[in-house]
Formats: sequence, C-alpha cells, structure tokens
Amino acid sequence: MFTLPDIAGRYPVGATTFAIPLNDPQVIGSGKLRRPSGNVTREPALLLEEVVFTAFYPADISNPSVDGTPPEKLRKSMEWVPKPVRETMHGYAHFAKSPFWMSEVFMSFVASRLKLPVYPNVPLLDRASCSEDPHAQWPLVFFSHGLSGTRTTYSHLCIRLASQGKVVLAMEHRDGTAPVVMSHFASTANKGYKPKVKFYLHPEDVKYELKEEAAKIAFREDQLLFRRMEIYLAYRGFADFTNARPPPQAEMPLLGDVHIVHGCSAHEILKHGPFWSSWTTGRMQFSEDVDVVGHSFGGATVLSILSNPPPSLAFRDSFIHPEALPITHALVLDPWLEPLPTPGPAPNIEATRDACTPHILVLNSEQFTLWTDHFARLQGVVSSWHSEHGREGGREPNTTPDTASSSHKGESEPVIVQAKLLTLIRAKHVSFSDFSVIPPLGNVSHTGRQVLRIIGDLAVAFLSDEDGRELGNVLMGLHIRDMEVEHKGEVKGAPPGRRKRRIVGEVGEVIIH
Repeated sequence: MFTLPDIAGRYPVGATTFAIPLNDPQVIGSGKLRRPSGNVTREPALLLEEVVFTAFYPADISNPSVDGTPPEKLRKSMEWVPKPVRETMHGYAHFAKSPFWMSEVFMSFVASRLKLPVYPNVPLLDRASCSEDPHAQWPLVFFSHGLSGTRTTYSHLCIRLASQGKVVLAMEHRDGTAPVVMSHFASTANKGYKPKVKFYLHPEDVKYELKEEAAKIAFREDQLLFRRMEIYLAYRGFADFTNARPPPQAEMPLLGDVHIVHGCSAHEILKHGPFWSSWTTGRMQFSEDVDVVGHSFGGATVLSILSNPPPSLAFRDSFIHPEALPITHALVLDPWLEPLPTPGPAPNIEATRDACTPHILVLNSEQFTLWTDHFARLQGVVSSWHSEHGREGGREPNTTPDTASSSHKGESEPVIVQAKLLTLIRAKHVSFSDFSVIPPLGNVSHTGRQVLRIIGDLAVAFLSDEDGRELGNVLMGLHIRDMEVEHKGEVKGAPPGRRKRRIVGEVGEVIIH
C-alpha cells in the first residue's frame, strides 16, 4: 500500500465525498456531443445534473464514522483514485490520447494501492470544543481543479489546509475536464442500472454550429459558466444542509438532499448519530470569510467567479439568481488565462458581497512564467486587481512588509511590498498537485516535494491572513531574488527558439513581481 505523506497539522483530517442532485438539470451552452465519450452522440455536451465534492476537514476521531466504524480502523483507507479505478485510469488515457494498456500498467502498480492519510466519513470536529469562543466556526474554502484533475488530485494541499482549521470543498467538476465522472443518482434509484460514464471532453468531441476557432472559445466559456454554477450550487446546498441558514422557499426545490458517495452510488445520510449532528449544527462559517483556490483551468475558474456576477439558474418557468459569495481571499495557482475573455478579466463588484474586492495571490510556476505572452497578460490581470484595492469600495491596500529585498534568507529591514504575484523557481505546472509526492515518482523527486511544501506554507499563511503579516513572515523565511533568464546548454549558433531557457536561481527561491 502506498500513501501520500503524513502532514503534521493542528488537527487530524477527515474526508467525505458528498453529492447533491439537481431536481431540474441545467443544460449549459449549445454544444452537442460529436463523439460518444461515454454518452450518446448528440446529447448536450454540458449537462449539470448533480454537484459533487470531497470535503477535507478537521476530524472528530473520538466518534465512529457514518457507518459505525471506529476511526482507528479507517486511517489511510481512502483511495486517491476515485472509484471505479479502472474507468478513472481509462479516463486519464482518454485525456492523454494514449493506449488504455498504459493506464492499466500504472493502475496495477500504483493507482489502485494509493491511499490518503485521512479518516474517511468521520464526524466534523466542533471548533467550539477547542476554542475559547463557544460560537467558533470553521472557515470554508472551495478548491477548483485543472484539466484532467479530480476531487483528490490536490489532496496533499487540501489536507494541509484542513489540518490548520479549514473545511475545504474540493470540487469534482463535471464539465468534461475530469478524467471521468459517474452518474451517482441513476445507479442509486435503480439497482440494475449501470451508471453512466462520462469521459474527458476534448474540444473536438463537441459540436457547435460555429467555425472551429469560435467553437473552441464557446466550449471553454461554457465550461467556465458550468464550473461557476457548480460552486454556487455547492455553497447553496451545503449551507442548507448544515443548517447555517434556511433557504428561501423558492429555492428549495432546485436541489435535492445531500448524499454521501460510496463508489458509483450516492447514499442518503442517516439523520441521527455523531456524523449527522456534526454537520447539521452550524459548525461551518458561510456568512463571511469564504476563500477560493484553483489551479490552471481552476485558476481561470477563480478569476471567472471574481469577474462575473452570480450566474442565473433556470428553474421551471423562471430564473433563480444566487446571492454573491462572501469571498475574502483568492489563491490562484498557475492560472491558464486563454479561456478568459480579453481584455480582462477584471474585478466585478457584483461578484462578492459588500462590493469588496478580495485579496488575491497568484503563485506561478517557472514553466508558466517563461510562457512570455501569457505571463505578460497575467501581470496585467494582477495589476488590475492590485489597483482595485485603492478604489472606493475596495479593500485597503496591504501595507505589511511581505518580503525582503535581498536574496539572503531572513535579512532584516524588509521592503514593504504587496506580494500579489510570485514565481516559484524550478516549479512545474504539475508541482501544485499530488504528482509531486505520489510514490514512487514523488519519493525520488526532492525538488517536487520541496516546492509543494513552499506552496503549502504560502497557502496556509495567505488564507489565514487578515493584515498580511502571516504571508510576510513566510516570505521573509525564503530566498528572494530578481527575475533573470539564462539559456541552459546553449549551442553556439543555435536559433533562439532552440535554446532552453530557465530562470536563474535554485529550487526553493522565489521571485516577487
């Protein structure tokens, strides 16, 4: 058995996968399936039927799990690859356009044995029991995955955040960007029914009545809308479930009850016992201090949420307009900007409550910073958020010392800098995911594990910050250097396009732009 590395946090971490059905499924966009991809050709390409996410949270390990299993028997028993494993690995092969036998090899040796260091389906810890405040609640974080990601692809970072006192909802986006997703509720209603499998959707799998380039743009825009809807519905449905605030009567029929996912099926939660009471007694904070995190296309999703008003949801003969989310911090990891409209994206005051612009931090890999045109656009996007903090209705600028101007670790007299965009030297695009620590590959890559540790340090500090001091303290403990590009292994007379570029520096060093 392989497991992701243990994390020494303040709290043990539990994990439960929840699913919420839509009583009125939503068709997003006009795209139709050109190829089967697990569905019937000519079906709507983007059909939102249920919202699924894995919650990582501070765990109460003094009580049994939802099915009565003692916690000590559950530690490290949750699979990293969502079940059914074979279909998930075939989904990865479909994404990579590689033969299925290659995924079968990986599945046989690693994937089917890989576990997470969590307690599955145990109760949520009562924060008031470990706080001087009898009304203390856990803050909420949404995590949005990238292309070919799953609800467990970023488990190491999610567990790190949960171990420090966050409830992290890692979305399973069902917009064709996951390797595979299953129809949980069809299999629940009919025991003889084989769940519908939906594989990853490439743009060429979807048909629009548009020219090729316009169709690709429309597809990505529809996927972003789909993802925004999922996050708003997850927030709405989970807030209702936890009794944090009763829903308006008009919205009640839109979503069904919250279920727990086991394998391919969703199951009702027994309305008694420690698990039920731990989630339904208002232990989570929904009215303020919600954070959003996303990687790659998930980073684009975060920026899309912050630059658009809440999406309208069709329900019967009318529309439901969700209220804005109370977002205070947005952590954007190696964002892929191409799906977003240009110019922009820029802050939209309708996107968050109280017309406040959230604090935003972008962590970029060296790989994406060297993508010259893309990085130039990213700098413009970050600048637009930075300037918004000084305008009426925005938050006050962070004037806390965030880093030292020297490349030496921990020097005194730091320069006051608003750290909004950082490049992590030697980081790759996959460095933000669990692939940096998955055995056996992650175990032989000291670079990957070191980069992911720094990402975790920065994430915990930023999402816990009220005045910038936590992030500033972490940055002051790192080596900071200026941006300088060199050519590695340059061949005399070789054209520039054939030279391998890299940023001057070593793994663990950071550039502040």
